[in-house]
Amino acid sequence: MTTRNMPHRALATALLLLAAAGGCGRRAAEPEAQEEAPHTGPHGGALVTLTPEAIRASGIVVDSVRSRPIEVTAELPGEIALDAERTVDVRPAYAGRVRTLGAALGSFVPRGRPLAVIFSNESMADYTVTAPAGGTVVARPVSPGATVDASTTLYTLADLGTVWLDFPIYLQYLGRIRRGQVVHVRGEAGSDLATGTVHYVGPLLDAGTRTSFGRVVLPNRDGRWQPGRLVTAVVALERVTAPLAVPEDAIVRMGAGAAVFRAGAEGFELQPVAVGRSDGTTTEIVSGLEPGARVVTRNAFLLKAELEKEAGGDED
Repeated sequence: MTTRNMPHRALATALLLLAAAGGCGRRAAEPEAQEEAPHTGPHGGALVTLTPEAIRASGIVVDSVRSRPIEVTAELPGEIALDAERTVDVRPAYAGRVRTLGAALGSFVPRGRPLAVIFSNESMADYTVTAPAGGTVVARPVSPGATVDASTTLYTLADLGTVWLDFPIYLQYLGRIRRGQVVHVRGEAGSDLATGTVHYVGPLLDAGTRTSFGRVVLPNRDGRWQPGRLVTAVVALERVTAPLAVPEDAIVRMGAGAAVFRAGAEGFELQPVAVGRSDGTTTEIVSGLEPGARVVTRNAFLLKAELEKEAGGDED
């Protein structure tokens, strides 16, 4: 009987060994699966962890989500123009022929300075044309020897101590842009160059473009504003208080949309948000955060870069 039972006992032992080996394989695989699980925070967002030394070195700043004032603005294309109230066209008194012109383009002439000598067809004698006002010669459309009459412009003189910034007012802003509102003037690179106020709002619409226009008078004693220069007029339409807002630097743009980094004991957690009004400095949070939430408000882009680097490393 002992001889007949031996094969059964050997088979049972082999099956037990196989089962044990299979169990060990599963237990060994479990830690590996846990290592591949995404590192997320308590709100389900991707988590970035840094040492205290790295946080200090990166200049990361954390602040609370709270109500903040936002300046609602309209950005409109603008152009620097001559101040027409300080610009004069110099014309001859009588028809004739230009003998000499005495002022160069770009030169400044004081009031009363002789500008041209004209041979008169009426008196058959020379007479002198003088500057009716002081200013810079911004145009000289004729040359010596030219035939002229009382409608011919010999020079255009402009006082460049002030210039105009003209900008269009589109239909959606009619009634919202008014005299006295603050205007930030931005250059081609987007930097603020000056601040003024709306000096004039056109009362009529252009028949072709269906727009009106606004004007800012800018001081130009240092000559920084050249007529013809293109700028952006950022008109402050109103100032509101957003119930929840963060500095614009807190917002990072991800593939799925806007997000911020929550600050917690675990690290910095990526939190998608819906944004509303913004003035370029402060941005309203419509959803995704609660009052008092702590978020990164400076150098959040460094955390975004760290997150993207980790994601790239996982793919490799």
